[in-house]
Amino acid sequence: MDLTLNRTVLLEELSLIQGVVERRMAMPILADVLLSAQGDRLTLAATDLDITLISSCPAAVRREGRATIRGKMFYDLVRALPSDSLDLSVTDERVELRSGSYESKLTSLRPEDFPTLPEIPQGQGFAIPQQLLHRLIDLTFFAVSPEEGQFQFNAALLNFTDRDIDMVATDGHRLAFARDTHPGGTPPFNRQLLPRKVLAQLRRIPENDAEPFYLAQGENHLAFRFGERVLLSRMLEARFPQYERVLVRDNPHRAVVQRLDLLAALRRVGLLTPERTRGVRLAFQRDTISLTSVGFDLGQAFETLACQYSGPPLTIQVNAQFIIDFLAAVSNDQVQLQLREEGGAVALVPHGSGGTVADALYIVMPIRV
Repeated sequence: MDLTLNRTVLLEELSLIQGVVERRMAMPILADVLLSAQGDRLTLAATDLDITLISSCPAAVRREGRATIRGKMFYDLVRALPSDSLDLSVTDERVELRSGSYESKLTSLRPEDFPTLPEIPQGQGFAIPQQLLHRLIDLTFFAVSPEEGQFQFNAALLNFTDRDIDMVATDGHRLAFARDTHPGGTPPFNRQLLPRKVLAQLRRIPENDAEPFYLAQGENHLAFRFGERVLLSRMLEARFPQYERVLVRDNPHRAVVQRLDLLAALRRVGLLTPERTRGVRLAFQRDTISLTSVGFDLGQAFETLACQYSGPPLTIQVNAQFIIDFLAAVSNDQVQLQLREEGGAVALVPHGSGGTVADALYIVMPIRV
């Protein structure tokens, strides 16, 4: 293999691939990127066996071939190179990299040992505007549990109907739901789980309104195409929790508050809360919300905000970070808190102007401090 590449173009592909390259080194080959030079392109592939990203970039190929190279190290090297172009060649199972006055020889594992890449489903797929999918992810991703082993909580559920697309995520303590209309056509499935790592990788793709994602379903994998790139995810068999009964919309008591004011107040009061619970007490009186930190050994914080509320006095205790996550994700100028009873769960919905999807709902369970 012998070729010349543009450093900036290559760096963009390597940057995206970093989210897939396996870092835990259970299998050394999974920390590598597979490079394949053919025709006038270099194809790059990375996989952790559950998720695979395949991308390519233009190249002046003098000799075709394949090689593997440690993904993180290759990215760091290309980012630090002194010239806008680089030469890449393979000699005696070593990858030689040259750029300007810089030259290095890097150990390469056998490309034959790289895992077999999943088959990409045939056909163009079902088009989803990038902006729409990104917004659905933004409004739900924070509720996907990062804790390993909780399979039913480690993914978001993507649902299609004839006209709507929605995404829902829960970690057992909160639930985030977002819905909007899709452009039309026949979706490849009704519902599928998207692992946390897939969601994060999709969100890393630079937004391009002119180029949608194309979603397809193969025998064992889902495929997201975006330009020359394909992200493949092994289909999950875990059962998603029965979330429909949690999507309450009939709580009778409503408080409307300026989103940024509540966000700032929660951040301030939350500084004096235990790291484990982040407990804050929200007390609702006529046209006011009082916030009080709970359970912090070194002191207490208190703040009062104006709001629109005419219901009975109610108090709930919540994890402040859970509310902060939602307030930071939405863009509306106001948010509505929907309450039913003392000490109960609270539902939050975007309110006022500035919304990015047709429907969003967030449920936070109370905490006992």
